[in-house]
Amino acid sequence: MLFNHFAAPVNQHQNNELEKKKGRILIIDQDDVTCDFLSSVIKLIGFECEMVKDVEQALELLEKSVFDLLITDWHLPKTREFLQTSLEKNPNLQTILMIKQRQVFFETMHLPGATVIQKPFNFDDIVQKIQQAFHLRNLQQMESQIQRLRHEIFRF
Repeated sequence: MLFNHFAAPVNQHQNNELEKKKGRILIIDQDDVTCDFLSSVIKLIGFECEMVKDVEQALELLEKSVFDLLITDWHLPKTREFLQTSLEKNPNLQTILMIKQRQVFFETMHLPGATVIQKPFNFDDIVQKIQQAFHLRNLQQMESQIQRLRHEIFRF
């Protein structure tokens, strides 16, 4: 068993599960080149990913599975409605929106937890956005745990 001064003991099985769970990413885009590039980058940096071509397929997947990050083309049909629905169901879902024109950037600013990247993007840009999204997700999870612990401590 592994011990930490501030945490409960962790058995080897739990430790292996923690090492395996790096994060799951859902990619929504009709462009095969973009999907292949993103898939390669995501696997290279150690995350799992699923790819779909439209928001209907994405909704089906979100009903069946949990994802930590959503990367989608803003210009796909029904993307706005899809994002609203997915964020209502999972408000902590991080999102990276791929846009083609810089003018669209202002349309996307109001979406909570959304980061924007302009197409075409390079390897370094997308890796940085993915890492930032997971960092933000981890911070949100830690804040939630701290709030839960505060509530438990001060309720006595």
